[in-house]
Amino acid sequence: MNNEVEFCYECHDFACERLKRIDCRYRTYFHMSPIDNLEYIEKNGMLAFLEAQQSKWQCPRCGEAICCHNGICFGCGLEKLRSKKKKYRWED
Repeated sequence: MNNEVEFCYECHDFACERLKRIDCRYRTYFHMSPIDNLEYIEKNGMLAFLEAQQSKWQCPRCGEAICCHNGICFGCGLEKLRSKKKKYRWED
């Protein structure tokens, strides 16, 4: 792209097939969407996105960060994380 865009949504191919495949994987495994995130940034700006993400990924019990890869809190859920056999998957 020769540094023509800073964010994918600025590209004339948004959302390209590669990004759609990544988005499908992230929706399936991590309960998040890069495409939705990019659309939110485009509409509301980076600061609003970061504030929303901080709220979204903050543990309601202890206030620490929740891992987007498995939904476990880095504060009060570390023992659960250590004991999981499949460490990088959300529970069903």
